[in-house]
Amino acid sequence: MVYQPCLKFGFALSILVGLLCIAGITVLVVLWQTKLTPFQDYAVVVDAGSTHSKIFIYTWPADKSDGLGLTSRVTQVKSCTPAGGAITTITDPTETNVEKYFNSSMHSCIDDIPANRKDRALIFLGGTAGLRLFEMKNSSYTNALLNGTRAYFSTLGLLFRAPESQVRIISGSEEGLSGWISANMLMGELFKNNKPLETYGVSDMGGASTQLSFISPDALYHRFNMSLFNTDYETYSHSYLCYGAEQFRYVYLGQMINAMNGSQLINDPCLQNGYTQNFTYNTIFSLPCVQNRSAPLPYLNTSSIFTFIGTGNYSTCSSFVQERYNTSVCTTPNCSFDNVYQPKPIEPSLKFIAISAWYSTFKTLAPNVTLSPDGNGNYNLSSTNFTQIRAAIKAICEQSWSDVPQPDPYRPLLCFNSMHHWTLLEYGYGMTNDNLKNFQIIRTVNSNEIGWTLGYMINQTNYLDAQSRPERLLTKAEFGGLLGLCSFCLLVSVIIGIITMYHIHRNRN
Repeated sequence: MVYQPCLKFGFALSILVGLLCIAGITVLVVLWQTKLTPFQDYAVVVDAGSTHSKIFIYTWPADKSDGLGLTSRVTQVKSCTPAGGAITTITDPTETNVEKYFNSSMHSCIDDIPANRKDRALIFLGGTAGLRLFEMKNSSYTNALLNGTRAYFSTLGLLFRAPESQVRIISGSEEGLSGWISANMLMGELFKNNKPLETYGVSDMGGASTQLSFISPDALYHRFNMSLFNTDYETYSHSYLCYGAEQFRYVYLGQMINAMNGSQLINDPCLQNGYTQNFTYNTIFSLPCVQNRSAPLPYLNTSSIFTFIGTGNYSTCSSFVQERYNTSVCTTPNCSFDNVYQPKPIEPSLKFIAISAWYSTFKTLAPNVTLSPDGNGNYNLSSTNFTQIRAAIKAICEQSWSDVPQPDPYRPLLCFNSMHHWTLLEYGYGMTNDNLKNFQIIRTVNSNEIGWTLGYMINQTNYLDAQSRPERLLTKAEFGGLLGLCSFCLLVSVIIGIITMYHIHRNRN
């Protein structure tokens, strides 16, 4: 009877150990069934455009499990727009002034990156056609601006290991190719389909330049090989600087002034009939595009203010614009214009989309073509031809400004911009009515606007190291070992419990 309390303590201890073993086995099973999601990587891409800058935050699984090969799909987390217009509004490009330009919007964006992932988050800035033109005009300023930006980015606590390549002015072809990747990713041709000949060609109309990109394995020049999602794409891409909507018009105005031998009153056949515009000498002739393509006559008065009076003459306007797309000089087997190589003809079976300023202009012209947008606001031109479009442009050009109801600020230039776009397509790129059967003008794809930054970041994932994470908190060996140990302890506790219970019962008897 002396050891009766010891037996009771042993029995209670065996029950406690048994319960702990059961709890341990339950926890192990739950841990084994819990699968870990991959770590997320992040990146910041700044689009330094000609009119404004925009900051994008992208994310993707760090192990690239949402992709194929070395390429990962990326998802936009957030975008922010710095106040104050283009980055070139910074007159004194010091680090302090760059910080003032970016700071509130930059921190608003990067605060969405988890603190434990910021040291892996890359940051990029790409200057597009606006900065390419600024570099032509004042290279010392652009160099100081880029260096000031690099100095500021180095203070953000993000991954900024190659300043020269992470903050730079990107080439026109790189901008075009990145836009091509973005468009085909959103249209479902990359990753989901991965058939090069079924991809979309892309015509991107900006303010300072226009880009043309399409799949062309046999292109002799301007052909770029890209490996995306385990598939090789051989893509033709070229950017025409000074052929964007704004710069093209300034060059045209410079030519009109020179043609009028300095007269300050100029009849403009491409301006809406009855509308007038005033420009100073410096507004036009200080631009690099104008200086290179229609330099001012030496006797022009630099203090002049030129008044352009809209006459809305379709035929004269068409002739002026066609002269800019001179395809007669060509030193290669095929040319578009300005002696630039382009594979021709563009196969009618190749699908094409036009974006950016293409859309903003065509949505105003479309009612005159009797063409309605689809549910997403996009236009399919399969039932349209160049004759119908030319007739619509003619009607716009010859319409009196006084007859235009509630015009927006861009309405006076609808004649010129439409003439520019469709002359480029037909005479510059050599497209036909057959090409229009596979041609769309789009604003968004599933609510996503198409820009170069998405495609740029997708391509960048090819060069980033993957970071793997275990699928589970325990390895198979760890799970098996701990499960065996808990099971053994449970078995021992049950045996001890039975033995102590037997002796307690026996002593009572």
